[in-house]
Amino acid sequence: MTVYLANAFSLSMITPPSTLSVIEVSDDNVKRIVASGFVSTIGHEATAKIVSSRLGISVQVNRVSIQLKYGDTLVVFQLLKRLEEGKVLTEDEMKQMPAKWFLVTVSTQTQGGE
Repeated sequence: MTVYLANAFSLSMITPPSTLSVIEVSDDNVKRIVASGFVSTIGHEATAKIVSSRLGISVQVNRVSIQLKYGDTLVVFQLLKRLEEGKVLTEDEMKQMPAKWFLVTVSTQTQGGE
């Protein structure tokens, strides 16, 4: 079971059929969840800096694709405003945007897609 720290969630991260649980969590909850270790999947430097600042830990940029499996947890830092096409935010711009944390858990997954 792996804990991933991300700035996005996509259905391409799961293998259907799967059952997901998605809940909103606080900074303090996220700190507890990642305290025993995590894999960063944050792909942008400014986002990694903001997440590092909010959590009080070092979060590295790691632009990778992941495949969630049964028991895995994905902690998503989600900006709450849609950006214009091609827009890349600076760290200062990102600090001004509303954001929330969401916890995505794969609770069941049928082996072999059956």
